[in-house]
Amino acid sequence: MATRRADLHQLALGHGVVACRGAVGQPADGARYVGIETSAVTGRSRTSFFSDTGRRLTSTALDFRAHGLAQHGARLIVFPRRPGDRMAMLDVMTLEVKSVTTAPAHRRFCGHGAFSQDGSHLLVTENDLNTLRGHVAVYAARAGLSRLGSIALPGPGPHEIIRAPGQNRFLIALGGLETHPDYGRTVLNLSSFRSQLVAVDLDTGTVDEWGFWSGTEGVSLRHLAFDATGRLYAGAQVADAGRAAAENVLFVVEDGQVTRSAAGALLGGYVSSVAAQGSTAMVTSKVAHLALTLDGAQVMSKTAQVGASAVAMHVDGHGLSGYDALNVVGATHRALRDHEFDNHAIFVI
Repeated sequence: MATRRADLHQLALGHGVVACRGAVGQPADGARYVGIETSAVTGRSRTSFFSDTGRRLTSTALDFRAHGLAQHGARLIVFPRRPGDRMAMLDVMTLEVKSVTTAPAHRRFCGHGAFSQDGSHLLVTENDLNTLRGHVAVYAARAGLSRLGSIALPGPGPHEIIRAPGQNRFLIALGGLETHPDYGRTVLNLSSFRSQLVAVDLDTGTVDEWGFWSGTEGVSLRHLAFDATGRLYAGAQVADAGRAAAENVLFVVEDGQVTRSAAGALLGGYVSSVAAQGSTAMVTSKVAHLALTLDGAQVMSKTAQVGASAVAMHVDGHGLSGYDALNVVGATHRALRDHEFDNHAIFVI
């Protein structure tokens, strides 16, 4: 069985978002940063594109509320906010929706996905509505999306999934929360849930549990990023305040050792998004209205941002948005009328 230390070595050099250049396609008309803006009127989202100089290019309408994104070559996948039943494939060359894929009747997507190394497969986190158990759905992705099956996980509520560079090994934040669309977003196992990280090997189908970390009682692990040194940043959210300590929402894993970051005390019990570039990471909290720049557990800087949510990092800069404002590579934009920026964004690379 693979060890946590081995997984960290394999997953090193990853980023807080899955965005890998493939053999086909380059960004359209300088499109570089992609964010999500959601209507307060309809509840539906738009995928918004910005240039490498921060100029707003256009936005593409979706027929669902969106959440996370993944890109490989010219293909951009937009995933729904949980529990959602549709995901869209866009072309980053034309900025148009190419197809919409619907989940099986008894499954709901959980907000995130990641491409395999060569872009031939797409892995998507989802829940089984009959058992409330989490799964990773596997889609063939060469021409459109065709469902091949799924890999069962050791618990409910998977959220963000990232891929190890250079291989087909994936890491999933298994949030542990049992939910069902019939009850909205109500957590059905609030008093007993536990959360952990899980590694999945696409080539073999094996699942490796990382186990429950001390201090994660009552918190749900949600978001993940690796910096270039191999350190893992794991962001969580307090779900059961009766069991959780609000400061226990940010963890740094290095050389197999898990450390609770004291910076978590600044985040109001809620991590919205995590991203990394080089030896630094950024962590946001829409509850604390704050973004932190970190070097391991050390806070390098703090940025006040009302509703701080989506963050993405790139060698040339970063993008950070709150409810109604986005700053990307030095340019500032207001959200579209009656819209708010959502939790995630990526740089197209």
